[in-house]
Amino acid sequence: MNPLYLGILTMLLLAGCAGPVHLLNKKDSVPFIAGELIHDRGEDNRLVLEALNRRYEAHGFTVERQTNLAELRKRYYGVNPKHWERIFSGLDTDHVTYSVETIAKSADGHEVSCRLVWGGSAKPAGICTDQAGAVFPVHFE
Repeated sequence: MNPLYLGILTMLLLAGCAGPVHLLNKKDSVPFIAGELIHDRGEDNRLVLEALNRRYEAHGFTVERQTNLAELRKRYYGVNPKHWERIFSGLDTDHVTYSVETIAKSADGHEVSCRLVWGGSAKPAGICTDQAGAVFPVHFE
């Protein structure tokens, strides 16, 4: 096989295997100084949050996918039937909302409970709550 084609095939396979990766927006996510959210990999979904003295991780959580078809039908069915057909068939994903609820744990047993939501072209954002009840906003790029 031609080495050029083999290289292109390898790049396509690697790109196809990678799920969405979002890096933590540090300035909007105090006290966390680094982190990432990797989703659409099923059991390999991962949330990592790093504070100055701890690293929290959650693995294998579910990403919920919701579309309010009843509301969208009211809005588009009679007015823009072609758009409604694209939404209903799943071709138009701009109206899909994704959410994650998970508990990230540190090596020493501390936990933060995180709820994240995003949709369309928006980036994941939400809150994490520690065991003491302190709430921290988190935003991913």
